Amino acid sequence: MMNTCSHIFRACSLVALACLMCLPAARAQQISSLPYYPDALGVSAPFAGLIGDRLVVGGGCNFPDVPVADGGKKAFYDNVYVLDLAQPAEWQTETPLPAPLAYGATAQTADGLVCIGGQSVDGSKTDVYLMKSSADSLSYEVLPSLPVAIDNGGAVSIGRTVYVTGGQQSDGGCGLFALDFDNPTAWQRLTDYPGRVRQQPVVLTANGKLYLLGGFVLDKEYNVCHMPTEVLAYDPATAAWTEEGQLPPDGEGKTRCLVGGAGVAVNGRLIVTGGVNAAIFKSAVEGYGPEDYLRRPAAWYRFNADILIFDTQRKTWRAIPNVDGMNRAGGALVYHNGTLIMVCGELKPGIRSPQVTAVTLPKLP
Repeated sequence: MMNTCSHIFRACSLVALACLMCLPAARAQQISSLPYYPDALGVSAPFAGLIGDRLVVGGGCNFPDVPVADGGKKAFYDNVYVLDLAQPAEWQTETPLPAPLAYGATAQTADGLVCIGGQSVDGSKTDVYLMKSSADSLSYEVLPSLPVAIDNGGAVSIGRTVYVTGGQQSDGGCGLFALDFDNPTAWQRLTDYPGRVRQQPVVLTANGKLYLLGGFVLDKEYNVCHMPTEVLAYDPATAAWTEEGQLPPDGEGKTRCLVGGAGVAVNGRLIVTGGVNAAIFKSAVEGYGPEDYLRRPAAWYRFNADILIFDTQRKTWRAIPNVDGMNRAGGALVYHNGTLIMVCGELKPGIRSPQVTAVTLPKLP
């Protein structure tokens, strides 16, 4: 009986895997390149978002002098650049950030972009700023600081409330924090997300809920890198988290992660892309990568180039496979008038790209 059950379970698992590997496919209608980012080396992990038709990108980091493979030192930036997507002729230099930062979280609001936490040369930050249009330039309003420092997390706005979660939190926790823009006196800690810590997740919002996808954490005691595949959702109305699905396997049927990935939400769909290859990243983080790990060609790292679309109502995935320019880690992703735009990001560990790729998506009903 045990053997029979085991065979049945194995057969069912293979059927489920086959279904996930055969995701309904969609096609990108057009791929084009917008003006390259002004930093010729590119950056990763900047603040980014839209203010009207203007794509705003600020901060980020790279290795300007000595490559990371040779022990180079990471540089953080306060530069802010704007590209008018209505007439994308060239990037314009804007008012710099209050400090050089990368790995922060950006929430797009009706008032402007909320830039939350992040990291600089002296560590993780609690600072929060509202970046907003002021006459012909950008200005910054200081908002209440986070109760804990957060970097490599994600943020969204739902109604008049900004939420931030995930990432590396200075108390080691899985906190979810909220700031009410109608009474912005202090951040409130809400219900922690379940499971392990998730650094570098994708955080999005659809249908009034917050969604938490991907991420990783290294269990230092056992030297195991965990990369959760559960899609979690937080409902502000009930203050509760639920599991809404799983990340689909990659094209080879292997575990997929969204570490270093990026996403946007459109019409109740979560659109995610980019990020590292799960198996290669896990091996490196656990210390089992090859000695020349940082010197391999970019293609060897197999960063994710698929665009995945999750229907939050049906809880189903569809895929646009192998889209040129989407295989970036730490890139900034925005959606504007039917077009998905990837700004910069890593081509491989330590090497960024200044490329800005625009992909016209099929119509999402």
